[in-house]
Amino acid sequence: MRTGFVLFIVVLVATFAAACSGSTPGPATSPIVSQIPLVDGERYIYALVDIEGESIGLTLELSTRLEGTRYVLTQRFEGGEEEGRAPGTDEINLTVDAATFAPFAAQREVVQENDDGASELDRYEWSYADDGEGGVMLTSTLDRDGDVETRESDLRDNAYDNESSLWLWRTVDFSEELDLNYVSVNPIERTQQTVNIQTPAIETIEVPAGSFEVWRLIVRNGRAIRSAWINTQAPHQLVQWDNGDVIYRLETSDVPLNGG
Repeated sequence: MRTGFVLFIVVLVATFAAACSGSTPGPATSPIVSQIPLVDGERYIYALVDIEGESIGLTLELSTRLEGTRYVLTQRFEGGEEEGRAPGTDEINLTVDAATFAPFAAQREVVQENDDGASELDRYEWSYADDGEGGVMLTSTLDRDGDVETRESDLRDNAYDNESSLWLWRTVDFSEELDLNYVSVNPIERTQQTVNIQTPAIETIEVPAGSFEVWRLIVRNGRAIRSAWINTQAPHQLVQWDNGDVIYRLETSDVPLNGG
């Protein structure tokens, strides 16, 4: 059993299920991007802890790279180390439009050492393309130990890739009146769910990187309610994310941390 791999799966599902639970379309949706505060080459490191504040043995690196008119958004989990085994990694690289955050393609690779000491790889790939009828088609492929499965599905309007969430939430027009609905696409689970986001108030929060004045972003999908804390100062980086099971707390940054 690859314990580290299972741990990665649990963290990823817990991380993004808050934006992908439920099964009904929900209320009307709209585009939510109003600004692009991302910084080319930015890199943030997060410590992952449980609800008691204890480390779960994983760290997360978020980085951003501008390539022409597109951003490459990378999230890399590392850890899950067991005695006698090398730590595993779980990395996703997602390409989105630099102005609209419309998704283009992504790859995810999970590498973990098995009981025999051999490295095992699970690979996921997905892409978005015009369906020829004015809509967008999602094509997703899972390659697990050579067993390849491919599926296609049509996207709903105002859809964003779920794996862009920790960047996407930085692009909204922050105010106490913010109340938006959009569609979150989970290519691995192959679901599309309506998400509501609101920013009811400004708070002050303490994390390993320092003290920050933040917008508390409330993320709702059905009965699931989660919170993300976004720096009120540009580039509006994610300071903390609490999905109900795992908490991401900002530790370090390669760009100035205004307020930190």
